[in-house]
Amino acid sequence: MEITIATASLYLAFIIFILLKFITHPKSGKNMLPEPWRLPIIGHMHHLIGTMPHRGTLKLAKKYGSLMHLQLGEVSTIVVASPRWAKEVLTKSDIVFANRPETLTGEIIAYHNKDIIFSPYSEYWRQLRKLCTLELLSAKKVKTFRSLREEECWNLVGNIRSLGKSGSPINLSENIFMLIATILSREAFGEGFKEQKASLEMLHEIGKLTGGFDVADIFPTKKFLHHLSGKRAKLTKLHNQVDNVINNIVSERPAYRSSSSQESLLDVLLRLKESDEFPLTLDNVKAVIVVYGTHSLNHFNK
Repeated sequence: MEITIATASLYLAFIIFILLKFITHPKSGKNMLPEPWRLPIIGHMHHLIGTMPHRGTLKLAKKYGSLMHLQLGEVSTIVVASPRWAKEVLTKSDIVFANRPETLTGEIIAYHNKDIIFSPYSEYWRQLRKLCTLELLSAKKVKTFRSLREEECWNLVGNIRSLGKSGSPINLSENIFMLIATILSREAFGEGFKEQKASLEMLHEIGKLTGGFDVADIFPTKKFLHHLSGKRAKLTKLHNQVDNVINNIVSERPAYRSSSSQESLLDVLLRLKESDEFPLTLDNVKAVIVVYGTHSLNHFNK
């Protein structure tokens, strides 16, 4: 019995030694960013369990500084949590930080990273940024949708007034979400869009799948995990549904153009696709529209 206890104690001591060996602490050195202690394989992911990513990283930033390093599985990440460092990253060093890690969402939903958010830094990315600055999100373009936004806001006010008179409870968050979603839908696809409700539900579902951290994204080289998690199958199904909707809209586009004098974002992209000004394909157009809608709804939900 004494030998058994001694052997067990030896094994226990060995296991504790291995754990302490692999658990790393913030590295010291003038060229190293501060970071919390990490675990093997998952890195710093355990610090973010049970919290929303942006809140979890903010909590860590308060302890380790507004510029710190996190290892999220295989993905090395720099967290910027102050206006000063954000300005440094987004203005002075924007080209250095322009690339993003490849994700399953970018591959499937964004037509192999063909939109401006997931696209790697390249001539194509620069052309997309120019397109957004001059055409899609210019001050002039935003102003053209003013009457649309005012109309939908007054519709919301009218609905709330009607519910108030009837004494029915009002879910203000849901109503505001639908207001934003309807405005985005009309701006993106124009008037007469028959599949608005279905498309909004699909974009909302894409937003839920792409929010937070997923095992497929923090271990991008482990392709088998993409299938085991079920995320690839779900994203592929949604991609096919959205693709069919946009194909139907594009095929009927002349009718939409004649029914509305206001040029939607899709109209702009299709017009530029037919010109020699921007090197756009139909997949480029779809990627920009889908990610524009998804990102906008996701941003509102936060």
